[in-house]
Amino acid sequence: MLEKKIEMTQAIIDQYGVINGDNDTIHYDDELAKSRGFRGTLAHGLNVMGYAAGLAAQMYGDRWFTEGELYTKWIAPVCPGDQLVVTMDDDGTIEGRVAQGTTMIGYARLVNT
Repeated sequence: MLEKKIEMTQAIIDQYGVINGDNDTIHYDDELAKSRGFRGTLAHGLNVMGYAAGLAAQMYGDRWFTEGELYTKWIAPVCPGDQLVVTMDDDGTIEGRVAQGTTMIGYARLVNT
């Protein structure tokens, strides 16, 4: 099993927003996010998925870039202050977790193999 641990911060969320151009205030306005029932601002789902893609690249090597398939489903938020742990089992099963529980599930695999 492969594992990646990330201490999620608002700075990571802000930097990712600059990269992907997502300016939705739910990612930047803590009071707004809390008024909508969240623990704080929300990390971008694609940023969280990117950590899974990094694990897949580790597992599959160069073939990942031409034959890789990634599927993720986001089921709970990742907020600043969370320790996000993304794991990938030997069969490609992906899970993201924070202290409150599972945040992302999915798989990564090679196609055409």
